[in-house]
Amino acid sequence: MPDDPIPDQNIAPIADPVIGKGRHRYRFCRTWAKLPRWWSFGEDSATPRPPQTAVQGAVAANGDVYVLARAPHPVMVFDGAGNFVTSWGEGRFTPFVHGLRIAPDGHVWITDSGNHTLTEHLPDGTPLRRLGTADFPAPTFWGNPFNMPTGVAFAACGDLFVADGYGNRRVHRFGADGTRKHSFGEPGNGPGQFAIVHYIEIDAKDRLYVVDRENDRIQVFDTEGTHIADWTGFDQPSDLAFGKRSIVVGGRDGLSIWSAERKLAIRWDRHTPHHDAFHIHGVWLDAQENIYLAMFDRTVAKLTRIP
Repeated sequence: MPDDPIPDQNIAPIADPVIGKGRHRYRFCRTWAKLPRWWSFGEDSATPRPPQTAVQGAVAANGDVYVLARAPHPVMVFDGAGNFVTSWGEGRFTPFVHGLRIAPDGHVWITDSGNHTLTEHLPDGTPLRRLGTADFPAPTFWGNPFNMPTGVAFAACGDLFVADGYGNRRVHRFGADGTRKHSFGEPGNGPGQFAIVHYIEIDAKDRLYVVDRENDRIQVFDTEGTHIADWTGFDQPSDLAFGKRSIVVGGRDGLSIWSAERKLAIRWDRHTPHHDAFHIHGVWLDAQENIYLAMFDRTVAKLTRIP
């Protein structure tokens, strides 16, 4: 089933508490992004499917924060203080748009599960190209791209790795010119098998971290698709982001920070410091390793590091 239902809106009015300890102390701004009047990150309606909410984001080299939402203004841009800058993408994406990443060249890539495409844009939204045929999904579970893809990640060599998450349980590798090189994965719960390929990311050593959400794990692969490890101990992980020496993971069970060797440093459960504080769909970092979170209750939060 695509994503989780929107949780209860029972959030206590706690103003920017400090959470964590030691090297991992943050000021937690639960509603960081300041939207224009009457705008929202999604419709507040009774358990829509999929949930209309902010889903993922990324920080550009100039510090602008891009947020993707299932909303009338799909791509919204903010400055580092959460002030609204601009928006784009109106009318271009479906209500099940799912992933946003910024490539090393600064181009913005959008994964739309609703129309089975991956699109590349200039930072101002100008479209450059599309992978996949809009509204023509590949047959379910047959393995060809795309059937409800969810996210994209970029290898050091310039290749793209696409999570073909809901309808295929597959990962595809494309060259920089858009030519598919190979694919791997199939439905199941064994090594190299997936229940839902929710998001994907690549570390500094070109290892692929594939968020296998419904199997409650993250699987690690090399760029050829060889299985390296199962990373377990999660309850429906949703997304992850890499810092210089850390990995941040968010999901239904809250937010956690790990060493590069996948050793737990600190964890906040879903209800710390208050009810439904962390019910996370997307996670990303800025250059200072502040943490941004796209939440299921249609908010975008920021955890600002305290030195």
